[in-house]
Amino acid sequence: MALLKINNLVKSYKEAGGILKGVSLDVHKGEVIVILGPSGCGKSTLLRCINGLESIQGGEILLDGEVISNRKNDMHLIRQKIGMVFQSYDLFPNLTVLKNILLGPVKAQKRDKAEVTAQAEKLLERVGLLEKKDSYPRQLSGGQKQRVAIVRALCMNPEILLFDEVTAALDPEMVREVLDVMMDLAKEGRTMLIVTHQLEFARAVADRIVFIDEGVIVEESKPEDFFTSPKTERAKKFLDAFKFEKRITYAEMI
Repeated sequence: MALLKINNLVKSYKEAGGILKGVSLDVHKGEVIVILGPSGCGKSTLLRCINGLESIQGGEILLDGEVISNRKNDMHLIRQKIGMVFQSYDLFPNLTVLKNILLGPVKAQKRDKAEVTAQAEKLLERVGLLEKKDSYPRQLSGGQKQRVAIVRALCMNPEILLFDEVTAALDPEMVREVLDVMMDLAKEGRTMLIVTHQLEFARAVADRIVFIDEGVIVEESKPEDFFTSPKTERAKKFLDAFKFEKRITYAEMI
């Protein structure tokens, strides 16, 4: 059984019309799915629907076989199982790095503060930021803030991690440090849905590529198949728009 199952998902806005028009997708435990597509096609909206940040107008979303879509009363409990990292970091500016990370596990999950602190420090050390635990967000670079946001999500012990264009707001030299962390998470078998425009990274990290255009899944395939021989003209046009420089790629690193 799929860990996450999306059946005929429909999302629309009165002012914009249909954004997602019957999307169906199965995500299995330990699978990394990268969602690609042009701006405005519905990629980020799909993640927001999965995380309960957007209501849906049709279809259903199931986690572990249980319907979780449009459950407003206990969505806070479901979000503990589905972690999400945004491009805007969303760190509390008045709290230190460590206090930002502890807030959810201690307050929402009622876990022991000492146990969570030990986990947070271990994760911060893993991403190279243990020495920043008492710093405030304003004292961090964009790449450091994003790594803290990833640690914050991991400390909730989620079943699935959603990444929504997490490198979009970063300077080019900071992108690599964040993608390296995500690559390590993929290698250890985390279940992940990633929206990104970093195509080399997508090719290296994904078990499956899902290409969305105008609110529907146009193509779904293994990374090598998608990047070397896309099935649809729309996917070919999308790939042709990206120019790859000759440099070491993530595919060459792993």
